[in-house]
Amino acid sequence: MNAYDQKTKCCGCTACLNACPQKVIIMQADPEGFLYPQTDEEACIDCGICKKVCPFQNSLPKKNEPIVFAAKHKDPEILEASSSGGVFTAISDFILKSCGVVYGVAFDESFNVCHQRAQTLDQRDKFRGSKYVQSNLDDTFDKIARDLQNGLIVLFTGTPCQCAGLRNYLAFLNCNCENLYLCDFICHGVSSPIIWRKYVEFLEHKYQQRLEYFTFRSKEKGWSNFCIYARFAKENNDRNYITKYSYLNLYSSLCITRPSCFNCIFSSYSRIADITLGDFWNIGNSKPHMDDDKGTSSVIISSQKGLYLFDAIKNDLIWEQSNPADCWQPHLEYPPVEPKGRDKFWDEYNRYGFDYVMQKYGKGTASSRIIRTLTPLLKKAGLYRFAGKVYGTIFGRNAKAKG
Repeated sequence: MNAYDQKTKCCGCTACLNACPQKVIIMQADPEGFLYPQTDEEACIDCGICKKVCPFQNSLPKKNEPIVFAAKHKDPEILEASSSGGVFTAISDFILKSCGVVYGVAFDESFNVCHQRAQTLDQRDKFRGSKYVQSNLDDTFDKIARDLQNGLIVLFTGTPCQCAGLRNYLAFLNCNCENLYLCDFICHGVSSPIIWRKYVEFLEHKYQQRLEYFTFRSKEKGWSNFCIYARFAKENNDRNYITKYSYLNLYSSLCITRPSCFNCIFSSYSRIADITLGDFWNIGNSKPHMDDDKGTSSVIISSQKGLYLFDAIKNDLIWEQSNPADCWQPHLEYPPVEPKGRDKFWDEYNRYGFDYVMQKYGKGTASSRIIRTLTPLLKKAGLYRFAGKVYGTIFGRNAKAKG
């Protein structure tokens, strides 16, 4: 029995891998670099557990109407080190001080993006900052189950579908989840690990030296101006990777986004996680006194556990209550729309290699450049939500009709 029927309905969360009683499922990368469960058909006993824990096929009930806050950390150093307002640091600080463990996404020694376990602040600090690549979960779900069974407090941070997959897996185990806290984020889709790997190789070859540090969300030009930053073994003042060879342009083109993201069932204000974090892009209009261009987070509370976490950390934050309309982002209502040029991108990648598509798409596609130019203006004018809803109505409807 295959754990999934089509790629648009598999997010690679590993719930099926961990739950399989026969251990006949492995995760294998497809030509786009995304991991999918592959079943040994001869050893499979057709128990159907893989389908029962799949978040796309059996999503647990979502939470109630959310409570929304705008928040940022009081510590300027933490704020600077964070992609947005530093709320994740405050939450994970509380968990670690409570002798708990934190699971989050970090780079390994080779800049692969993977989930890791942290029991110290230094280990946790690797989780700071956005990682615009799908993480490798490996046996993370199994480790969390063991931690909970051993009575530890656990904070898991990941995409909404990863949180849903974890909840399904733990429910299948009948695991006591009283000490589990789920934190997701407003997700715009996950990108191909193989394209990220090739990008790292491209940079190191281009600059003839080893990459030592990379951030997808540098605040060098302010929080509202997306900018990557790379540091190499030797000082390098060439910043062409920000403009001509920008990973953000590949990411924003959506050509390297996982197929299931265009079919996401978690793009909603009603969340699976206890607490959801994101950028509060409307802060300049909603609460201009909080807008210093250093980062402000949307904090969406969806459960009593989430409210408990926020109450525990709010003394570390500058915060004010808000509402769903003011914290609006497109993917709180609808998933990303698959670009028409996605198949062409992968065809060119397979035929001509990464350097070719980097040169062609590194400056951004025409549509992504238009969106990048218009978005700050729409936000400043207070029209971002209106424009996003129009976009979702037109293109979202067309995408559904084609599907």
